[in-house]
Amino acid sequence: MNNRILKLFAFLLIIFSACNESNITDMGSSIQPPGDKISVTFDRFDISSENYSVDYMYSRPDSFLLGTFCDNTYGTVHADILAQVEYPKNHVYPGHAKADSVLLVMYYKKFFGDQYSPMHVSVYEMNKKTFDYTTPYPSNLNPDEYVDKSDPSLLIGEKVFTAVDASGDGAVSFVIIKLSDDFLQRFSNVQPDTYSEDSKFFDFFKGLYITTDFGSASMLYVRQIDLEYYHSYTYTLKDMAGQDSIVTVNNSVTFPANTWVRQVNRFLNPDKANIINQLNNQPEQVHHISSPANLYTRIQLPIKEMQQKIEADGSRIFINDAKLRVDINNLNEESFPLPIPTNVLLIKENSLERFFSKRELPADTCAIIGSYERKTNPDTQEIDYFYSFDVSRLIAHEFKQAKENNLILPDNINFLLVPIRLKLSSNNVIIDVSQQFLLNGVTICGGKHSKKPIKINVVYSKF
Repeated sequence: MNNRILKLFAFLLIIFSACNESNITDMGSSIQPPGDKISVTFDRFDISSENYSVDYMYSRPDSFLLGTFCDNTYGTVHADILAQVEYPKNHVYPGHAKADSVLLVMYYKKFFGDQYSPMHVSVYEMNKKTFDYTTPYPSNLNPDEYVDKSDPSLLIGEKVFTAVDASGDGAVSFVIIKLSDDFLQRFSNVQPDTYSEDSKFFDFFKGLYITTDFGSASMLYVRQIDLEYYHSYTYTLKDMAGQDSIVTVNNSVTFPANTWVRQVNRFLNPDKANIINQLNNQPEQVHHISSPANLYTRIQLPIKEMQQKIEADGSRIFINDAKLRVDINNLNEESFPLPIPTNVLLIKENSLERFFSKRELPADTCAIIGSYERKTNPDTQEIDYFYSFDVSRLIAHEFKQAKENNLILPDNINFLLVPIRLKLSSNNVIIDVSQQFLLNGVTICGGKHSKKPIKINVVYSKF
């Protein structure tokens, strides 16, 4: 009996040892239904691109540009400031207070351009209307709607200085502009209830318009603006002998242009048409992405072509990875005159206005933040600098929406590349996205660039 069992075991062992690994694999494939096979495919799609002129932007800046800066690559940026100031709620001046002076103080940590270039700053009092706190204001607003500059009494201060003329301790510099005596008298003649509520104070003082009218090589990054009202008052004090003595107290009240009131940084780019003409005449297709409110880049996502190719055989698909890459043009060869944007937003063109005016946050189906990357090119062994955007969820969303709603996708979806500023929470979560309002600029390769065209690489699975 035992011999029979041993012989049977040996026979089975010989049979199983004859089945090699490839036989097992083939057997598994043969019992798998053909419809359940998974294939992974890679495709690359061309992108069309063009220059996009920016007329204005929305922002609530935590600092301001002031001045004019001219550059041969990105053109001229002129920036000035319209600002309300916060008043001291329910403040009452001592009896018989005597007005001394009103100073405008502008603090800045840094500047851009020529430190010795003279700048002439003029300060006007806004007299026509003021801002509403909750209304978004475009950066190309017309100052004539807020101040009548033809009225000489509204020019309340001016000064010529250079960026290195400012006072300060080195960490923070500041410029002081003494405002006119006529303005001092008007500002000191307040009614008792002027500081009781917003409507009364802004009816009394609507705000400031700060601008420059010569100098084209320097731009201040103003961090804070204060209106300081200096005054004095006296009171009688009896000394130890019972004699009266007059005590004079010098005091000041600060009216800051802060986050509790509204400010708007106004931007002009007077030679933008010339810059676009220069770009159009380049031997290679390149575009500028520059701020503030200057030039972006429009790209066209060929969504219909992508759908037709990816879903051609009717299989179920899953987008594993889809990256849009935008190469920076000749970063190693050119000396860029402006700081390069750290963050660039890829956003649907028809969502641009709503996104920034309503202060929305990025969404993978509408607005995607691009990361600034660098990699060694295996062909040239040089370092490539580029922005990369993960558009996998965006593409999958467009396909899904079309299928669920029985829609035909358009040939293209227009997107814009927008330089942005991010505000993060203490645990590095994005809590605010705004258009970049400081001087930034980068030149990128276009969709028709011969060496580094804009492309989308897509990896997808079929079931």
